[in-house]
Amino acid sequence: MEILNFNEDLLTTELDRIVFPLRVIFAATVAERLLPAYGNFAYKSGRGDPNMLTEILERLWQDIQGTQMDSDELQQNIDLSIKLIPREDDIPWIPDQAWAEDAVAAVTYALRSRQNGTSRESAWAARRAYEALDHFVASREDIDPNIVGAEERVLSNPLVQDELMRQQRDLRELFTEAQQDIATLAQKLRQRAKAESASVFNKRS
Repeated sequence: MEILNFNEDLLTTELDRIVFPLRVIFAATVAERLLPAYGNFAYKSGRGDPNMLTEILERLWQDIQGTQMDSDELQQNIDLSIKLIPREDDIPWIPDQAWAEDAVAAVTYALRSRQNGTSRESAWAARRAYEALDHFVASREDIDPNIVGAEERVLSNPLVQDELMRQQRDLRELFTEAQQDIATLAQKLRQRAKAESASVFNKRS
């Protein structure tokens, strides 16, 4: 089986081929799958505000489906999400903090993709999902990044490969179903992402 890799430039080019609202759906879908990472971090550390992050992403989905934010509300939500990013100097530091940071960043990039419409912001959301799984696998498998073959071992892990396949699938559906009603398409991808979010970080036996 071919091992997928994350190619930000290629993904950005592909996102350029779909219309602006669909790029936001793509980024929001990625962010939706990562939400549990932030919730788990908050539970273990007693820090953060997972309810606020969930509400911010919920507001973005409402916007996509027609109840739009004005520029001030959108910027306010971006600022709020940035404040939720765990700080490196927060103590005690726990490993979950790394992928929790990726989760909040993905929400922030999804909001920014709505703000400026660029494909690059949506691709950055996807990159943070890839990096979250990379961090998670390396930590849980105790993989030393300095040893030969470490990168390939992390990349080939089923959790990383599953997320890359999900991203390809989502993008493919946004291409093929582009004529569908935006709200209907957004609801479909969101519901699936919420269902998948429970297993994104689950380690296979």
